[in-house]
Amino acid sequence: MNFFQQRKQRQEIERKIETRRGKKAVEQHIQRQKRNIQHYWGLAKRAARLQDQVMFKQIAKFILASQRDVTQWERKLLYFDMMQARRDQIGASAEFAQAYQAMAKSMLANSSPADMAKIQQDIEMGLAQAEMMDEMLSSLMDISEDMLDDISADVQDGELAQIMQAIQSEAQQEGEGVSDADIEASLRAIEEQLGRG
Repeated sequence: MNFFQQRKQRQEIERKIETRRGKKAVEQHIQRQKRNIQHYWGLAKRAARLQDQVMFKQIAKFILASQRDVTQWERKLLYFDMMQARRDQIGASAEFAQAYQAMAKSMLANSSPADMAKIQQDIEMGLAQAEMMDEMLSSLMDISEDMLDDISADVQDGELAQIMQAIQSEAQQEGEGVSDADIEASLRAIEEQLGRG
């Protein structure tokens, strides 16, 4: 292996390490956002029980923004995984083309000029196809990012209303769990039991 091949291989290893780091950072961000959603949900229930509508709506907006952030990053991870798999396929194609080229060189020693031209043409077509696929993947990523950015305000308002309704229902159910009257009745029953003893 010559110097340039070693350098190229080292650069590829460094890219893979950087790719793993970036992916891990995104996965950790998603997990933090999911924990934030749970935290915000609890805060929103408290605001609903306190009947603080301004704070309740603000927290519900935080929940919606966090949910969208999680969805957006999960989609980007999905596209990332898809592109990584595709890159691996392209890499395998390039390695195959290089192996094919090496085989062709050994065959060229015993071939006619017409055979050599045909082999060279096949190699060039294979390499051009790999390059074209790489460009198509890049275009696909650009298109997918544009699609993620197109979220309408109407959908946001509908989602916000659904989140607020779910939080209010949950807060009411939790609030109805034990009333002051139930607590006082339980205390009286305990006092009566103690008074009998």
